[in-house]
Amino acid sequence: MDKKDSAINRFYKDFNAFENASHKYEKGEIDAGEYTGISKGFGDYLQRDNHQMLRIRVPGGRLTADMAAAILDACTYYGVDTLKISTGQALQLHDLNPHAGRRLVLRLLDKGIVTRGSGGDNPNNITATPLSGLATEEYFDVQPYAKAADDYLLRYIGVRPLPRKFKIGFASFPSGEMHITMKDIGFLANPDHTFDVFAAGGLGIKPRIGVLVGSHVDPSEILYYLRTMLDVYMENGNYNNRNKARSRFLQETMGVDGFKSTFALHLQEVKAEGNLDLSVVEEQVTKTGEDSLPEDPRIIPQKQKGLCAVAYHPQGGYLSLGRLREIMDLARNWRETELRLTTTGGLYIVNCTGDEARSMLELTKDGCSSDFEQSISCVGHARCDIGPADSQKLLQNCLEAVRKEHFSPHTLPRMRISGCISSCAAQQIGLIGWRGAIRKDQDGNRVDAFFFSYGGSSIPGKEKLAESKIVLLAKDIPDFLVALGRIVEKEQVPFAKWMEGNEETLLELVKQYAV
Repeated sequence: MDKKDSAINRFYKDFNAFENASHKYEKGEIDAGEYTGISKGFGDYLQRDNHQMLRIRVPGGRLTADMAAAILDACTYYGVDTLKISTGQALQLHDLNPHAGRRLVLRLLDKGIVTRGSGGDNPNNITATPLSGLATEEYFDVQPYAKAADDYLLRYIGVRPLPRKFKIGFASFPSGEMHITMKDIGFLANPDHTFDVFAAGGLGIKPRIGVLVGSHVDPSEILYYLRTMLDVYMENGNYNNRNKARSRFLQETMGVDGFKSTFALHLQEVKAEGNLDLSVVEEQVTKTGEDSLPEDPRIIPQKQKGLCAVAYHPQGGYLSLGRLREIMDLARNWRETELRLTTTGGLYIVNCTGDEARSMLELTKDGCSSDFEQSISCVGHARCDIGPADSQKLLQNCLEAVRKEHFSPHTLPRMRISGCISSCAAQQIGLIGWRGAIRKDQDGNRVDAFFFSYGGSSIPGKEKLAESKIVLLAKDIPDFLVALGRIVEKEQVPFAKWMEGNEETLLELVKQYAV
């Protein structure tokens, strides 16, 4: 029995605690706080509307055909039709009743699909470059390492006290999408088939860029770095204040140099213990294509001969069960075709030939196309029991207003909208970001408002964490974006290029709408 099988067997035993808590909460015998203290460790969250959400681990965002089939089967059986692709490359099932929530945990576990530890004080779903193993620009395939790291970390779930969240990521080349230097521990591939390792980074309250703790690290050693990060946090982390129970606060309490030296010392000790050397086999795609690939912005040629990925971005990251079923039914007889979830609420259908891609383009033509249409939003106030503002409603209102203007595809950028300070949409690294709040309007009514930020970047070596004290009422943001788009459209350049010399113009405009 391997380590993952051992962990899954333990998860079956752990399930009793979750099931008992679920029944007690349903009967009113325990309150929401006590229930979620247990349920989040099983990936189960309470929604604001008295329904529940279940988060499924999808290591590296790789959703194989078998996994997709199992999820479709389980969701169909329990009447689940609302799914969301999270910014952590996990898959969230929404609007569940308690019975469906607890039974889905077991039904999925029977198929080797884990919800355990996808929330609460546990290692989160591990992220990886979505097209790793397929992308023409990558240094090497990091997917096998993400999978191995996930298998290793499963053994810690429910066993050792961990940070409130523990986010791990792998990037196969420098890319802003993965914000790899802003993880609790992040692995950035190098051209020489090694990793640079960054630790104690993170977004949210007091965001921090991670500290470089390993340069040109052999991939066989990644588990030593994971174990070291866990040990350093368990020895030095804050377990008394949940707002500071994240590894990035170690930079504050220990200092960067103190953290680096402590990490190096622990790493030496962990390596002396041994037994964590990793050997993986990078999976090879055997399929090839002979027909020409379509010319379309949503087509990404792969490094495999004649194959491509088809990009699909459902609005706000919400993927209907019906659409997922249509995608998998269409690809049922296509060899080696699978889905890769992104960190931006979209997905790729990969390993498609030209003819297959043409069929998939037609099926998914309802997806968001422009940068702005692909804006990222957390679930927002309507479902989240934490966030004060309705981020999804803001996104919808902004899209409706901007669509009427028929701007060019790159006139306005992809926005990142979080309903609260938790930065679930990573607004601090967005070219335009919004963080939810509450303000009073001129009549004294409490209304949704959002802090505006701009100019963020998570490209390794060019990181910038965007913060702002400018606040707009939600009702005024669509008008602001329309006005901004009209200004940028006149210049006929993409927004990122326009902003390089027009920061003052941007600030002058946004202040006209500020409260």
